[in-house]
Amino acid sequence: MQQIYLRYSLFGLLFTSLFLTSCKDSEYPIPNVPVNLSLNLDLPSYNALNSPGGYAYVNGGSRGIVVYRNFDEFVALDRHSTYDSQKECAVVEVNSDNPFELIDTCSGSTYSILSGVVLVGPAQYGLKRYNAYWDGAYTVTIYN
Repeated sequence: MQQIYLRYSLFGLLFTSLFLTSCKDSEYPIPNVPVNLSLNLDLPSYNALNSPGGYAYVNGGSRGIVVYRNFDEFVALDRHSTYDSQKECAVVEVNSDNPFELIDTCSGSTYSILSGVVLVGPAQYGLKRYNAYWDGAYTVTIYN
């Protein structure tokens, strides 16, 4: 009985690993760039992040990072648009008409500021998201 369980466990592990590696990272149009930043929320440039709904643009990532505060969680997304990513204008910014959206004015694609998913194409891939850790006080660390 234990041998049958082991055989099914190995099969499941093999199937899962094949499934996970079958997605081609080479298709995702944004390069992997090392990110390790600490934001001091006491600084005037990050003052907007002291309240929910605030955002700030930060240097780093592929073409910059937008950091958004959603209550007690921070979201950090690369500003490099995933549509026609080789174009210089493929950069997202917060939509002035809807602060819950990021817009690529080059292609017209819009993304959710809460998750980076595509809301309106032609983009097919969501924005690259970085880990964001808030210490509960004055420091937000962004990393991958």
